Amino acid sequence: MSLIAISPGDPAGIGPEVCLKALSKNKKDNKKFVLIGDINHFEFLNKKLNLNLKFKRNSISSDFINVEHIPLVSAVKLGKPDVKNAKYILDVLFEASLGALKNKYSTIVTGPINKALINEYGFEFSGHTEFLADISNKKNVVMLLANEILKVALVTTHLPLKEVANNISTSKLENVIKTLNKELKQKWKIKTPKICVLGLNPHAGENGFLGSEEIEIIKPAIKRLRNSKIMVEGPESADTAFVPEKITKYDAYIAMFHDQGLPVLKALGFGNSINITLGLPFTRISVDHGTAYEIAGKFEANEASAIEAIKTSLEMTR
Repeated sequence: MSLIAISPGDPAGIGPEVCLKALSKNKKDNKKFVLIGDINHFEFLNKKLNLNLKFKRNSISSDFINVEHIPLVSAVKLGKPDVKNAKYILDVLFEASLGALKNKYSTIVTGPINKALINEYGFEFSGHTEFLADISNKKNVVMLLANEILKVALVTTHLPLKEVANNISTSKLENVIKTLNKELKQKWKIKTPKICVLGLNPHAGENGFLGSEEIEIIKPAIKRLRNSKIMVEGPESADTAFVPEKITKYDAYIAMFHDQGLPVLKALGFGNSINITLGLPFTRISVDHGTAYEIAGKFEANEASAIEAIKTSLEMTR
């Protein structure tokens, strides 16, 4: 049986809460999940949330959620991030990712992590996508956010805007398009994906008047891959790329940077979207939100994205 590992994220944030809420709605699939982290913290949250979940270490029963117990370093104060628990967060993530590389888990579902907290601890961390690429020794991984309306993949991920242009190349864009095309076929069973590539500059550069990246970098990649029978179009001006008639035309978009395509996707489906890392030797799915410390401890967090992540993880492991 393919096991799905859950790395709930920062214990002081809403990640563990929404993961438990989502699991409570899939009790019939309990034996397919391995929840990684401190079992006592899960028991505490379970009681506060009145979920009536049952936890057990090394369980293979549908009556219990199997917990891979990793003890907290420091007591948790919900809503108060603690650098002392950065090691715990990393230990949980290492168990999930290394376990996946050893085929212990086929899929990992991740909760939100505070990047600043991990870096303050002394571990260089720019995000799950980059971490999983490094640990898997895979160079051509792609960050994709998806909901029922849109799928948006990124050429660059967590970079300052001033560094974006220097991190886009024809070869990199080609790899992103190839990876996205392959995974749309494999994971979503789309026979001939139609992909739209956004330009980098306003109005897709206006034939070089507002920037040359479209002419020098983006168009050559698109032309080469169209010649290899990949259905890719662009560069499309980002300000008109998401009008309704175009959204229904394409199976996925490729944005040049994080805040180019994701604000549209989240405006159309925030809380119901998921983050999937493409190009890994295993499946990784995440919620589309952060730690939300400001509401942690109120036990009012919306678990819709976690439910979608759990649902998708089950669909992709069947």
